[in-house]
Amino acid sequence: MPPVLINLVACFVAFGLLARLTPCNPTTRPFVSRDMIDNALYWFVGFLFFGDLATIYIKGAASLLGAGGPVAASDLLNGYGPASHLPLLVQAVLVIVVMDFVQYWLHRLFHTSWFWPFHAIHHSAEDLDWTTTYRIHPVNLAIYGVGALAIVHIGGFSAAAFLIVGPFNLVAGALVHANLDWTFGPLRLVIASPVYHRWHHVRDPAVHDRNFAPTFPVWDVLFGTCHMPRGELPQSYGADDVPGNFVAQLGWPFVVTWRRLRARGPARVGAPAV
Repeated sequence: MPPVLINLVACFVAFGLLARLTPCNPTTRPFVSRDMIDNALYWFVGFLFFGDLATIYIKGAASLLGAGGPVAASDLLNGYGPASHLPLLVQAVLVIVVMDFVQYWLHRLFHTSWFWPFHAIHHSAEDLDWTTTYRIHPVNLAIYGVGALAIVHIGGFSAAAFLIVGPFNLVAGALVHANLDWTFGPLRLVIASPVYHRWHHVRDPAVHDRNFAPTFPVWDVLFGTCHMPRGELPQSYGADDVPGNFVAQLGWPFVVTWRRLRARGPARVGAPAV
């Protein structure tokens, strides 16, 4: 069985069983949520079309910086850039931290008016569970996911560092979306927990403009976007106005954007205030 399928099966079993034992929202089905089919379709689109997009980004950046110069595309892609001289463990830690910082700001960007329709697809899941990780519109994925990876690649980290970080990212992304009541106690503002990220997904716009950091809440603390009330658990997820099926969702952000352009103004359609 391919590693990617092994990971999906392991997540299905592990997070399903854990959701039975310690759910954040007990009314959500632990194994097969109402949104799972759409989430699976988004996973398939991402897996099928975006595998080589980071390579295209990196080659483009290398060209802009001067091919054959200090930042050559072949060096970056093969892990021979400036950061590759650091100890491997240091590289892996830096990749995680830098990626998290970049994604924090890209995440905030997608909560602004013009980008929100593309990100609202991710927020439209009403049964929030680990499969929501993959519920990402292609435009959102191309900028937030693959774009952040390309930016980090420009640092010239070795390929081995990304291999080390890969499993961590797979588990961390699924974990923070899992239907678990875990807060990580004294580490609640050190590592993003399922409860921490679930607050970001609540339907209330006043709350879902918080907790942007994928892994390290320190960014939210530093920049004033942290929301982690003690003794409370998040409820009621979703995003207003988003269509209820996969096909309509793919086109909906473009329709919203076109209408705004025709109106010559960024009238918000279900977007949070930032």
